[in-house]
Amino acid sequence: ALAEGRGKAQASSLRQTQSNLKANRLIGNKTEYIDASLLTKGDIVIVMAGELIPVDGEVIVGVASVNESAITGESAPVICESGGDRSSVTGGTSVLSDWIKIRVTAAKGESFLDKMILLVEGAKRQKTPNEIALSLILIGFSLIFLLSVATLQPLVGYFNGSFSLLVLAALFVCLI
Repeated sequence: ALAEGRGKAQASSLRQTQSNLKANRLIGNKTEYIDASLLTKGDIVIVMAGELIPVDGEVIVGVASVNESAITGESAPVICESGGDRSSVTGGTSVLSDWIKIRVTAAKGESFLDKMILLVEGAKRQKTPNEIALSLILIGFSLIFLLSVATLQPLVGYFNGSFSLLVLAALFVCLI
């Protein structure tokens, strides 16, 4: 349960990061500052030093140092440049130095961050066989205790004794 709670909190954090992303979309010679969710596959985006990369893409112009620790866990920055094997960038990472021009390669809902959110949200821990057996035993004992307390009152009444309801409730609580 604790791990599932942490997973939900992490998914919420990733979703918040994704919803707060903005982008400088390049149209012709002009840039417009828009919400990253409005970007489509093929759009060109300029990302300056200190900004987050809005979506997954490919560097087409420029060289920059990119901090991918939020995604990969690697503390050392990665140099991303156009035309090499380091030309792809992931949404949610940050540009540490210089600037890059990116062509968006992932449509909405297909980015690495979207897949990560779905993976974290969909992760559910299966109960172990011991947990299932323990749950069944506890349910069985609870039913047995309930039946014994419920039949105790008529049984005592049959032998001309008396039990208050308060004593029966206390007995039931003690048995469980």
